[in-house]
Amino acid sequence: MTRAAPGTPPEIPGLVYRQPLGSGGYADVFLYEQQQPRMPVAVKVLKREGLTPSILRQFVEEANTMAQLADHPYIVQVFRSEQLADGGAYLVMKYYPPPNLATRAKRERLSVEEVLRTGIQLASAVETAHRAGIIHRDVKPANVLISQYGAPGLTDFGIAGRALGPEEHDEDVGVSVPWSPPEVLYGQSNGDARSDVYSLAATLWHLLVGRSPFEQPGGDNSAYALMPRIRATPVPQTGRADVPVSLERLLGHAMAKKPDARPQTAIDLARGLQAIEQEQRFARTPIVVLDESGHTTVADSTSRADPEEPDPDRTSVRAPRVTSPQALTPSPAANPTADTGVDDETQPATISGGALLAGVGVLVLILVGALVWAVGFRGGDDPTEASTGAPSASATVGGGGPVVDLPEQPLIDGRTVPGGVAFTWQYAGVRKGDYYRVRAAASEAAVPEAQVLTVRALPHTVKAANGQVVCAQVAVARAAGASSAYSAVKCLTGG
Repeated sequence: MTRAAPGTPPEIPGLVYRQPLGSGGYADVFLYEQQQPRMPVAVKVLKREGLTPSILRQFVEEANTMAQLADHPYIVQVFRSEQLADGGAYLVMKYYPPPNLATRAKRERLSVEEVLRTGIQLASAVETAHRAGIIHRDVKPANVLISQYGAPGLTDFGIAGRALGPEEHDEDVGVSVPWSPPEVLYGQSNGDARSDVYSLAATLWHLLVGRSPFEQPGGDNSAYALMPRIRATPVPQTGRADVPVSLERLLGHAMAKKPDARPQTAIDLARGLQAIEQEQRFARTPIVVLDESGHTTVADSTSRADPEEPDPDRTSVRAPRVTSPQALTPSPAANPTADTGVDDETQPATISGGALLAGVGVLVLILVGALVWAVGFRGGDDPTEASTGAPSASATVGGGGPVVDLPEQPLIDGRTVPGGVAFTWQYAGVRKGDYYRVRAAASEAAVPEAQVLTVRALPHTVKAANGQVVCAQVAVARAAGASSAYSAVKCLTGG
C-alpha cells in the first residue's frame, strides 16, 4: 500500500480504481471495481490534509456503526475498513449510482407518492439505528443514496453516536444547519431520536420543494441567516397543490420548534406517513425495523386476509356496532372456546343483571347517538358534501358551548409593486365576513413580534423603498372570534 497525496485514489489490494464520485470536508469518495467477486464498490478515503485524531476517531466509529446496521435494506452496507500505517484510513461500501436525493430534488419534481414511500423507508432505517442506541445526527438529502432498483440507502454516519444523557456533552458534534432542529443549532442538545425525526421531516420537505425548508430563493441563506429562521419562523407550506393538507400538517408537526411537540420516535413518523398513503390510496409501504432480539423484521404486514383485522401500525376509528341485548350474554353452546381473559373456574357463565342493564344502557346511547348523527347529516347545508363524506374545508370545535368554525391556515404569496410589496393569500372554505390579521416587518425573525393589522380586502400592500426587504404573514379570522393559524412568512423586496 503506497502513501496517497490528498485527492489521489490509493492503491487497494483486490480493487481497481475507476473514477472519482465526490468529495466532502474530510474525505473523498471513489469508484473502484472489486476483482473477486467482480462488482463496483464505493471507497471513502480520509484526506491526509487537516487530518486530526478526532476525525480519525469519527471515521473509525462510522465504519463500526454502519457495519453494526449493515443488514438493514435502507442503510448503506459496509464491506470492510482499514487503518493505514501513515495515519490514513478507508472504508469500502456498497456502490449506489448517482445522483443522490439532493441532486435529484434539484433536477426533478418528486411525486408525493415517492416522497411518502421514501420517508417510510428512511424512518425504518433511522428507527433501527435508534433501537441500536445510535443517533444519526446528519439526516439530509445528500446523505440518501439511491440503488439501481430505486431503494434509498442512508449513509454518512460520520457524526453519528450513541444517545447521550442529559448531563453528557460531545464537543465534536457537527451539524448541517438547513436540516437541523433549533435545540441542536443553539447547543441545547447534542441530538436525540426527536432531532433525527426533525431532520427526516426537513429532508422530506426538501424533496417536495427542491430546497431546504427555511431557505429563501435569492436571499441570504448562510448559516447565520438560516439559524434564526429555523428557531422562530413557522414551518412554511410546500406551496404544491398536489401535497395533501395532512402531509403539510405532519411535516409541520415533525418540525415543531420544541422536541416534545414532535412525534417522539421515527416509527411514529413512519406510521403517520403510512396513514397519508392510505388516505391518498397509494400502495402501502412496509416499516422494516429491528425487533427486540436484534433481528430485522417487518413491523407490519401488507397481506392481511381478513380486512376487518386491526392494523397495528395505523390508528383508526370505527363506527360502533349495534348489538342486540341477547348478544351481551355469552352462550357456551354457541362459543365453547371463547376467551374471556379470566380463569374459567372463577368466571360466571352468565352476566349479572346489573351488567345486563349496563349493556342495554350502552345500546340505548349508541342508538340515540346514531339518531342524532342522522338528523344532523340530513340537515346539512351541502347535501353533496355530506353524502360523499368529503372533508370540510374548516374544522369545528365544541366544548359544551357554541360550535366554533375554524378557518384553514392560509397560503401567502406576493409580488413587488411600485413603492412596496403587494401580499395576497388563499385558503379553502372562504366564508362571507372573513377578515384577516396581517403582521409585517423588515426581517423574518421580527415578524412574530410585529404589530397586527386588521385587513378586509386583498391585496394588502406594504410600503417599502426600492430593494428594502418586507416579510409578512397572515391569519384568517371570523366574526365568531375563531382564527386560523398564521401562514408561513413570505419575504420580498420593494420596487
